Amino acid sequence: NEANSFTNTFNGIYVNAEDNDKLIEILQNDNVKNIYPNIEMNLSLNEAVPLIGADKSFASGYDGSGIKVGVIDTGIDYRHPDLGGCLVNGCKVIGGYDFVNGDNDPLDDNGHGTHVAGIIAANGVIKGVAPGVKLYAYKVCSGGGSCKENDILSAIERSTDPNLDGNFDDHLNIISMSLGGEGHPDDVLSKAVDHAVDLGVISVIAAGNSGSNAYTVDSPGTARKAITVGASDKSDKIASFSSRGPTILGTVKPDI
Repeated sequence: NEANSFTNTFNGIYVNAEDNDKLIEILQNDNVKNIYPNIEMNLSLNEAVPLIGADKSFASGYDGSGIKVGVIDTGIDYRHPDLGGCLVNGCKVIGGYDFVNGDNDPLDDNGHGTHVAGIIAANGVIKGVAPGVKLYAYKVCSGGGSCKENDILSAIERSTDPNLDGNFDDHLNIISMSLGGEGHPDDVLSKAVDHAVDLGVISVIAAGNSGSNAYTVDSPGTARKAITVGASDKSDKIASFSSRGPTILGTVKPDI
């Protein structure tokens, strides 16, 4: 099962095992380094505000043209005219996959992923930060907003090899994840993000909404090689809800 076996960014498999004796037996196998729980994560996005001067960037010709961005989220409503109105090569959203339901239609049934996609690349009545970008919609979160770790890991894997041919030359340029949960720089998702970056996939990840205490940055924003982004309010101040660093291992996060 594709959602349960990983090789590109993390060497491991997911299994359902409720019997502790079985888990101990698996862990004692010389080929098994460790066992991790399949953690449920949550979406992270509050209020987008035009404070970063992106309009000046794309007015100067830097609009993201030629760049492929994977939105790892609740899917994308590719039917929206500002997001191209279609899902096929040649559209704004040129590919994707629904890891929650196991099919090729990553249509958003929550709205969060569409919001994120619009911030990144909307090109119509509303213009996003990089309106020339092409998008991949990787649905890893349910309509209710829960996101299973194995589905997120599957999407990170797919971003390194979108057509599954074993050749990483067609990897996405960037992946965006506005989601997260409890973790640290050496957990499964953080390691996977670091390996994806090594393969050329820039990873931009929300710090989380668990502020304002220290050590509250969510995984996979804890990944060492991720660009981890906190939140600001309309006054261009750090938002009260924005997660703070450092990580529990002492690494400095967020990056922005």
